[in-house]
Amino acid sequence: MAVCHAAREAGVLNAQTALAPFGFLSAPGAACFMGAPWWQALIRQLEQASGCAYFHVLDCGTSVGHAALARTQGQKSVILEGEAERIAAAGVLYQTSGGLLFSVRPPSFDLTGPLCTKTHLAAYFMRSYCQ
Repeated sequence: MAVCHAAREAGVLNAQTALAPFGFLSAPGAACFMGAPWWQALIRQLEQASGCAYFHVLDCGTSVGHAALARTQGQKSVILEGEAERIAAAGVLYQTSGGLLFSVRPPSFDLTGPLCTKTHLAAYFMRSYCQ
């Protein structure tokens, strides 16, 4: 939210700007374990709290089914990796319905850094990710 405020102060965001100049990628495979409604609710909360609209992409891993379901649930942009034929089939759905399908996870700035299973569990139980 501080970045959104700084972008407004710098004149990058104004009344005519539709989206913030940055966006969000879900965790790898998040559609498969959390689902599109969860992702959309998270983004909606961020947008309401910051007053900015964000470009956001839900990672479906290799699940064509989750990618198709996400589109029917209103998700506009997804990442789908795997076999070219399966990606092409899902690509038709996204192309004809005005969505965007990435076949490779785009480069991103990850705020959490590399963590192991032990640190993930410790952080979860200590609730330190959100504090």
